[in-house]
Amino acid sequence: MEIIAGDALKVEFPEFDKVVSNLPYSISSEITFKLLRYKFKLGILMYQYEFAVRMVSPPDCKDYSRLTVDTYYFADASILMKVPKDVFQPAPEVDSAVVKLIPRPAPFEVRDEAFFLEFVTAVFGQRRKKLRNSILNTNHVLKIPEIKEVVNQLPEDLMNKRAENLTPEELALVANMIFDLKSR
Repeated sequence: MEIIAGDALKVEFPEFDKVVSNLPYSISSEITFKLLRYKFKLGILMYQYEFAVRMVSPPDCKDYSRLTVDTYYFADASILMKVPKDVFQPAPEVDSAVVKLIPRPAPFEVRDEAFFLEFVTAVFGQRRKKLRNSILNTNHVLKIPEIKEVVNQLPEDLMNKRAENLTPEELALVANMIFDLKSR
């Protein structure tokens, strides 16, 4: 075993097939998405409970978010157990949860992974707006030429829903359509 000293967000990880960690809650998102870029078989990770719930939440739920969609794109995630704060000494201010992560190929097709992840970030940044307005309002990030024309070609039933009401597969469908239209 080798100990690597340094900032986990900055150092390259050596090859590994399992990861077990009580992650610093302040960097949960960043470290999780860094881990998911590596090829490994199993992760058992402790997160703040509310974060863990957001990782596994279904659409149409208040906890469904960009984190849910991104996690689902890369891995199967499940909460193994809730860990009450009073089992720690000293007790933290929040409950925790142990999460099992099993990386796998994406369960749906995306034409361009970087665009899909950027699209998900953009539309969840405006989660209370209908998808049409969310896309229009975040085009400074998405950089879609002739955005109004592109949005008008997208399925009306999806454009009238909010990001939080769409499945990851539906979000991928919209991202793929936009990617194809902007590539023409």
